[in-house]
Amino acid sequence: MLNHRAPISYAGAMAHAMSFDYQKTGNGPAPLLPPRHRLGLAVLVLAMLGATQPAAAQDRSVSELARRVLSAAQAGSFRSNREYCGTIGFNAAGHLVASHARRGGRDHCLPEDPPGAVMVVASFHTHAGFDPDADSEVPSVDDVLGDRYEGLHGYVATPGGRVWFIDGQAGTVRQLCGRGCLPTDPDFEPQVFGPVAQRYTLRALRRREAE
Repeated sequence: MLNHRAPISYAGAMAHAMSFDYQKTGNGPAPLLPPRHRLGLAVLVLAMLGATQPAAAQDRSVSELARRVLSAAQAGSFRSNREYCGTIGFNAAGHLVASHARRGGRDHCLPEDPPGAVMVVASFHTHAGFDPDADSEVPSVDDVLGDRYEGLHGYVATPGGRVWFIDGQAGTVRQLCGRGCLPTDPDFEPQVFGPVAQRYTLRALRRREAE
């Protein structure tokens, strides 16, 4: 589960869109962009950066980068039984950048923004090691709500090696790749929580958590 960062003023977001300045916070430099406005302003900022790739190609590039950083974080996440998290964005040249995968707790993590990013568009985090008492093969309700609050899309890696995409606007999740597509926890037991669907709505995730 990603921890919320402090909300930032809308006036600050407008200043950021025009100047690409940063606000210093206790967690390092964070773009002056308020929760729930990031996705809407992303189009404007990318246009100002001169980005020419079609949106679908940009989405694929973000997903590919998320998969790479999550794959690299899996082994340490299993070994320490801790979540690792970060964010992905664009720098002033319009290039994708990812933050360092920061170590968190067993069920929480506070990400940092990528160095030099002027627009953060997605979060990523692992679900730590396999725990028979935690249904960690799907994103949690809090994962979805956290990304919606921040105005980001999200990527989640599970102990079974799945990668999930969280649509921060629609509040839905879908598997980008299934069990074993990323490194898998050696202690993973696939039969513990039963079948895993390809997609879930927020309502469906709430039902699954209540079972």
